[in-house]
Amino acid sequence: MVLGALRFQSLDLAPLAGLTEGEWKKALEFSDRSGLTLPLATTCPQALPDWVRCRLDRDLANNAARWDRVKATYSEAACAFQTAGLEFAVLKGFTHCPRFVSDPRLRPHGDIDLHFPQENVNRAYDVVLRLGYEPIRAHDSHPLNHLPTLVRKTGWEWKGDYFDIEIPVSLELHYRLWQPEIERFSPAGLDRFWERRQGRELDGLHFTGLHPADEAANAALHLLRHLLRGSSRPLHVYEMAWMLHHSADDTSFWNAWIDLHDASLRRLEVICFLLAHIWFDCRLPRAVVDEIEQLPSGVKRWLAEYAWSPLASKFQPNKDELWLHWSLLDSLSGRVAVLRRRLIPERLPGPVDGVHIPDHRLTWRMQFRRRWRFLKYAGSRVLHHARAIPPTIGSALGWFGASIELGVDYWRLFFSEGFYNFGMFVFVFLYNLYLLQLGFDEKFLGLIAGVTTTGNIAGSFLAVFAMQRFGIRPALMASFASIAGLSALRAAVVSAPALLALAAISGLVSSVWPIALAPAVAAVTTEKGRSRGFSFVVSSGIAIGIFGGLAAGGLPGWISRHGISSSIGSYRASLLAGCFIVLLALWPLSRMKMSGVQPKSERRLRRPPPLVVRFVVAMAFWQLGTGLFNPFRNVFFAKQMHLAVDQIGSIFSLAQASQVAAVLLAPIAFRKFGLVRGISGMEFATALILVALASVSSPLAGAAVYCAFMAAQYMGEPGMFTFLMDAVPAGERSSASALNFLVSFGSQAIAAAIAGVLLARFGYPPVLTSAAIICSFAAFLFRVLLARTGPDSPSRR
Repeated sequence: MVLGALRFQSLDLAPLAGLTEGEWKKALEFSDRSGLTLPLATTCPQALPDWVRCRLDRDLANNAARWDRVKATYSEAACAFQTAGLEFAVLKGFTHCPRFVSDPRLRPHGDIDLHFPQENVNRAYDVVLRLGYEPIRAHDSHPLNHLPTLVRKTGWEWKGDYFDIEIPVSLELHYRLWQPEIERFSPAGLDRFWERRQGRELDGLHFTGLHPADEAANAALHLLRHLLRGSSRPLHVYEMAWMLHHSADDTSFWNAWIDLHDASLRRLEVICFLLAHIWFDCRLPRAVVDEIEQLPSGVKRWLAEYAWSPLASKFQPNKDELWLHWSLLDSLSGRVAVLRRRLIPERLPGPVDGVHIPDHRLTWRMQFRRRWRFLKYAGSRVLHHARAIPPTIGSALGWFGASIELGVDYWRLFFSEGFYNFGMFVFVFLYNLYLLQLGFDEKFLGLIAGVTTTGNIAGSFLAVFAMQRFGIRPALMASFASIAGLSALRAAVVSAPALLALAAISGLVSSVWPIALAPAVAAVTTEKGRSRGFSFVVSSGIAIGIFGGLAAGGLPGWISRHGISSSIGSYRASLLAGCFIVLLALWPLSRMKMSGVQPKSERRLRRPPPLVVRFVVAMAFWQLGTGLFNPFRNVFFAKQMHLAVDQIGSIFSLAQASQVAAVLLAPIAFRKFGLVRGISGMEFATALILVALASVSSPLAGAAVYCAFMAAQYMGEPGMFTFLMDAVPAGERSSASALNFLVSFGSQAIAAAIAGVLLARFGYPPVLTSAAIICSFAAFLFRVLLARTGPDSPSRR
């Protein structure tokens, strides 16, 4: 509201008219803290209530009186420096008049900033000490561009009035204009500012200031420095906008600005100029518009997406300025240093109370209040940084994700899938062991698995209906919540009929996720980033298997050592922990933006498009081939390689890691060879590895070949998902995914049943060789059936 009333070309006073007294008090509190009270008083007095206008008139009068104190303070110090033979230039403050503000009485005054050559700044410091000034904080190892702030300890105390006439005027002695060791970059040409300083006169006050072009540069650098540190003040942005608006037609000034400043400096300046234009809608000179066009793409993107973040941080903490700083740096070490400094503050805040009271006048009450206010302020800063962590993570995902064509909604889905998969991995890993603890045998476990599978098949049809009727996100949220509740019931119930009924219902509900996965990823990715998006989802699911197994295996023991001694109780508590983790998936999923309802499919599941039919035929043989071995992988190592359970677990973890690497590398292969040839090649490689696995006898060789088999097998999955989703219209993705799920699951079930018989009769080598032959045929089918009929994009040929 306040900013709208201060915009130069699109002034909007309407929101002010509807403010209540309480809202006005909040608005004035914001304007006081941000430095915009005086501009508000002079820009739109007619839009202010009488009591607000009276208060602002008083502030204007007090500020005018304070200007007289500033002049007196400066004159005293300048005389002392002149006597000592010290030359200096005044920075910021009243030197901004008349280019940044029409009258010095119309801007708030804080410190007087004086710039000295570095070799003279310590002498100037001694001069100020002799005038009766003292440092607020004498020792400060943090690198700055000025010595510790100097004040006179008059006994003045803060009473909440930003325009108190008695506020002492402090001095800051600067010896440089930029801190490259903090910001990790530096513009060229700052050393020339001192050479171009000029004598000036303002309201009877004579002083030396910077050249007008350098004055604008220094103001921009000051604003940028605070912007990058998350402490920008709206007043500085407003004054920048005022300068731009009123000097837009001053071609001589802007020609000098171009001639005097290096391109590296102009680039930093125009960042602040464009920010001022966005906030306050000021005019922009032609020279500035031309420079804006030359900004790096990352900087332009930040200004387009996050320009309002510094203002929003006053109400909702964020650290979006990190990504602007990131865009301005070239070195990785610099970026890491900035991230570390901004995410983990390096020093405590300075004193916040009683800095103008001499030590000998500090009573015990004052000292207690001083410590209390410091602790209160330090606590608020800790809370601020803590509150900024979640939005910073979110903006990081959005910033870096967009560069690889993956937006923030994709990452919300990604983390939701992570919580769900991790929680369900814990539950599934422990559930059969829990049933054994209850006294059930393998026959009942097999029955549970069969009933769950039957529920999966029936649920696939309902899943398509739910996604088309209600949308993918609501269907997933209902599924995740239901699965968590049903799984908790399965952990509590001990009756066999009830367990079978719950298994069937759970299978019905859990079918939503495998069917929704491909359409959901497709809905939150672009065509360019879709393959990479599927790679990350698939690889994360595999990676979760690495850590999920370790977590699930150790959870019952950990729980038994911390309160639940019985074995059944520790298993039940572990299962409930998995259910809770599944519920956490609802948080990122609820924040994901996705179209409410899937478009109605023009085709029914029983009449899929011809391309989908050819795809699922090829997939059926692929799942049949891999399904001959996948259900018996652990048995293979136990019986064929004679390995212990812990050794098998280590091999499986290593294989999971190899899958992650393979899936992440898959997009590179798809870009080089295209989707169809890439998938076909990976399937053929899997067949060759199966032949090798059939012939090995050494456990070490078997482990190595098995890791290669798992990597090759899963490397093609992202491409398969991408091909299927790109092959059909958006409205048919759910149906196509459901059909693919049904065919794949059916093929795997048939393969497992056949393999069990064949393994018992012939052993592993013949079965693995048969699996290799079927996988080779699947690779041939994929190449022949889909090479000419895939989507038109060259990347899929």
